[in-house]
Amino acid sequence: MARNEGNARDNYDVVIVGAGTTGLALANLLDRRGMRVAVIDPIVIPCHHPRGAHIDDECVRLLQTLGMGGVEKTYMAQTGLEIFSPEGERLVNWDVPAHETDQGYQLDYQFFQPDLEATLRGRLAASRHADLWLGWKATEVRQDGDSTLLTARHRRNGSVRTITSAWVVGCDGANSRLREHVSDGMRDLEGSQRSVIVDVHKFVPITALPATSTYIRSGALPFTHQPAANGISRFQFMLIGDDDPTPFEDPEVIYDLLAPYLAPDSYRILRTDVYDWHARLARGWRSGRLLIAGDAAHQMPPLLGQGMCSGLRDAANLAWKLAAVVRGAATADLLDTYESERAPHVEDLITESARQSRMIAAAGRGEPIAATGVVDRRHGPLGPGLGLAHPLRGTLSPQPRDTGGTLMDDLVGYEFAVLGSTRVLDAVDTATRERWARLGAVTLPDFAPRATRWLADAGADAAIVRPDRYVFAATAGADALASATTELIDQLTGKAVGVA
Repeated sequence: MARNEGNARDNYDVVIVGAGTTGLALANLLDRRGMRVAVIDPIVIPCHHPRGAHIDDECVRLLQTLGMGGVEKTYMAQTGLEIFSPEGERLVNWDVPAHETDQGYQLDYQFFQPDLEATLRGRLAASRHADLWLGWKATEVRQDGDSTLLTARHRRNGSVRTITSAWVVGCDGANSRLREHVSDGMRDLEGSQRSVIVDVHKFVPITALPATSTYIRSGALPFTHQPAANGISRFQFMLIGDDDPTPFEDPEVIYDLLAPYLAPDSYRILRTDVYDWHARLARGWRSGRLLIAGDAAHQMPPLLGQGMCSGLRDAANLAWKLAAVVRGAATADLLDTYESERAPHVEDLITESARQSRMIAAAGRGEPIAATGVVDRRHGPLGPGLGLAHPLRGTLSPQPRDTGGTLMDDLVGYEFAVLGSTRVLDAVDTATRERWARLGAVTLPDFAPRATRWLADAGADAAIVRPDRYVFAATAGADALASATTELIDQLTGKAVGVA
């Protein structure tokens, strides 16, 4: 716990159950909004081996918002992914362009998750708004009118505390206990698999496999190699059908499996685990004052590397909405847009990762399969929720640089942004400017040529961008921008409904 046990607070705006990447990112975003937040987790020390190893440009942009700009320089830029049949036919090819995307970063990176989580924990420990209840296990939660009551037990000394909060978010993983209080079960999208995961720290480079791209080859024991940051490589061996995982507990078996690529004395084994992957989506992400996020709400096979990234998007979508509700700037109905926007977005990723998982397993069983070509894994739009009908509504905004090289979000922070031509922004009325001020919106007139082109291509000259970087509205002319601002206030306060 951040404070000694006698002085610890027991009343918060938001309590987060689970100190994984999603929970820590959500807590840090809420902290930036001045929320009193607690993070509860029975594990005192962060896991020393990575569970996720991939992060994309949108999520690195979120780390920038969290004050970690430049951290991607320590990551390994990923250059692609290839999937081969047992006979060597290339089934899937995904070439990652080696240039900065419209988000301001390379498209994909490999990183070391324990370092990220340690940083996020440390920032919370140093915050005056946040408490870390580490070593505590949430045992019971109930709702009581305008608050929640959560019971936590200390794993070492058995002491029990009751924590009051306005909201509780379960970020407690695939086996979430909070989900039982929130969801009506899980939808199975048919992508379950088991894999033996072997993480190694290499003493020498691997020359027989790509150094910066993911390599997958199907067969009787489908094999994946994923180079990662800090000299780490991840090997995965998919178990087909009723394959017995027991033999993989023998280090000699692991040495034999890796022998074609690394000599046994050229690496250190960080972990070997048999992991069950699922393709599942929770039915219901909110019940009253309880919500779920990350793996508690959705799970997917690792083929696209989007499991952890999807949890980070949950955090970005949910944090500003929770803060608005706590402050009285929005009604609680705003939180219903969290699932309606995020669930369709993540379902597309689950479906594609499950499809690739089934394809690899089918090839491993000797079934004929056809090549599917290039993977299209662009940033998809949000589902129904906030916004005004327009082609840009619910799409991820770009993050251009100004003429001095400054990235847009370094000026905006975790706030609304209004960007567009100086002519249009200067022409809005005083009432609209006052609404922007109440929202905490940052105005960016003629910020960058790339932003101007982005708007013009969509027939607009201004846009309102939400704190999670998705577009609320794109407009043409000062009157339309003023009307969109009013509509935003109305949707937040329940006076109008969002788009269908």
